[in-house]
Amino acid sequence: MYELLQHLIALKYSCKINHWSTDDYSRHLLFDVLSEHIDDWVDKISERYFMAHDEKNVFKANILNPRFIDLDISRKCIQIIEIIEKMIANEEVNQGMQSLLTDIESGLLNKLALSRL
Repeated sequence: MYELLQHLIALKYSCKINHWSTDDYSRHLLFDVLSEHIDDWVDKISERYFMAHDEKNVFKANILNPRFIDLDISRKCIQIIEIIEKMIANEEVNQGMQSLLTDIESGLLNKLALSRL
């Protein structure tokens, strides 16, 4: 679950790096849309999994893993979707977390479609 959290945080920063780097205003706005909801997903995972299991010690300054930042947003979304699908398939999480992960996967599929515009 911690690696998923790191990948979502990296996705947000990948979107922001692209957002700050483009001269195309429509792409600038697109990267804002692509970064929406990620903070909420990270917060829900943090609260429902780590805080619920009294594992607050995982929250360190190095939670943003620079190796996970990929400026190809489509590729990053696919990578995270694959992580989520493995977690759900392996039944590593309870039903409530499976529901949250399914919602995140759905949101990422929408982001994937937008990122390919």
